[in-house]
Amino acid sequence: MKEIPTIITALLLCLKLNAMEIELNINGKVITAEIEDTETGRAFCDLLPMTLDMSELNGNEKYHYLMSGLPTDAHYCSTIQAGDLMLYGNSCVVLFYGYAGGYSYTRLGKLLSTQGLAEAVGRGSISVTFSIRSTGVETITSDPSMTGKMYDLQGRELHEEPSKGIFIKNGKKIRK
Repeated sequence: MKEIPTIITALLLCLKLNAMEIELNINGKVITAEIEDTETGRAFCDLLPMTLDMSELNGNEKYHYLMSGLPTDAHYCSTIQAGDLMLYGNSCVVLFYGYAGGYSYTRLGKLLSTQGLAEAVGRGSISVTFSIRSTGVETITSDPSMTGKMYDLQGRELHEEPSKGIFIKNGKKIRK
């Protein structure tokens, strides 16, 4: 049993090298975003897929308040760029399509491309569907002691396979 913390530590280090990718569907335009491998990023991905009705603010951002809060690690942002996906407070998801700054946010991630973003979001409220980019399996270790075991991303052993999210099963990272 002593080797489990070492194995989990190694797995988590491997996971940090593999950022989570999601897709945003905005009025039929699909844009890929890379989500930070943080407690906040993982909690956000655990909510996916979801569709948010996002309101316009300041001619540079769209926002939506979630029903419940996410973990935070807010920092003052002097400059925010188009394509930044942020969390204001603990429940307000903000997608920036223009430049901004001067508030504290927890970074969720960043769009990999902002080409056509301003046109896709338009001037008013929009509906944005967030989903995990691809399902599949990615091998992250071949340690035989992992056979038959499942863990969440915090290293806790699972006794049932989750219906969605990211977890480790038999030494492989699984995204559902």
